[in-house]
Amino acid sequence: MIMEKYVTDCFFANKVKRWVAVEADPVSVRSVKLFEQRPGDESVNLPVTSDLQRYFMGDNVDFSSYDVDLLGFTPFQQEVLTATRSVPWATCITYSQLASIAGRPKAVRAVGNALGSNRMPVIIPCHRIVSKHGPGGYSLGIGLKLELLRLESIEI
Repeated sequence: MIMEKYVTDCFFANKVKRWVAVEADPVSVRSVKLFEQRPGDESVNLPVTSDLQRYFMGDNVDFSSYDVDLLGFTPFQQEVLTATRSVPWATCITYSQLASIAGRPKAVRAVGNALGSNRMPVIIPCHRIVSKHGPGGYSLGIGLKLELLRLESIEI
């Protein structure tokens, strides 16, 4: 399926038992979605798809070389999502720490809301942002957040 310059690719991530659909071009990512059932028959072998497959096998993959399409996000959401990309593999920080990194130390709740708008999970690793008292929330469900953290050998 072609949407502007982006195409959709799909694969099954066995360790988290989810189908992953990626909308991207060879260097820029627009969205990553996880499904319990296969969403379609697309298969175009994008570079980001190969990297996501490696990630879901448990490999430490650096997605920072990919541009991300932040059109449609508010400037604040863009700041938060950009700051989130700096959190490295197998590392967690709190919502308040992310608020400080994003230059908005008093906007902790707004940071959580901005993370809820993330349409590129894993590429923008919002699962690595946790509450001071536990895992916090996750737009795709707390169970999947914990699976992604375990995939990176993080226990909360």
